[in-house]
Amino acid sequence: MAADANSLEAQVAKPRAKRYVSHALVEVRRFKWLPFFCQSAVLLDISTGGFKLEFTGEVSATPGAQYWLNIPLAPLGIPAPSRFICRCECRWFDPQRFRIGGTFLNMTNTDHMLIEQIVASLKTRGQL
Repeated sequence: MAADANSLEAQVAKPRAKRYVSHALVEVRRFKWLPFFCQSAVLLDISTGGFKLEFTGEVSATPGAQYWLNIPLAPLGIPAPSRFICRCECRWFDPQRFRIGGTFLNMTNTDHMLIEQIVASLKTRGQL
């Protein structure tokens, strides 16, 4: 009985972090520094826990696939660094709307700080 309780606790979902709406253009790449297999997308929302994107063209994505998310920071009012590049994983894909939801992988303290700066910028711009 105790083993069942432990496995049930492991399945309980964590509350999702509050997301902040954005309309920034980003790139989704298969390879970090190569421009091959690169897709443009609109960053619909972001939090320290994840993001949602809508691709600008027809694409296909598979839940579990890993990508590099490349977010230019100057349009968001963050002068340096010029862009935020991080590894992410696709959690779900909507083939009718070409939308993807994902989470960030292997985040460093600097990555957390940059996402918090992006969120703060979105808050001050009134894009809630």
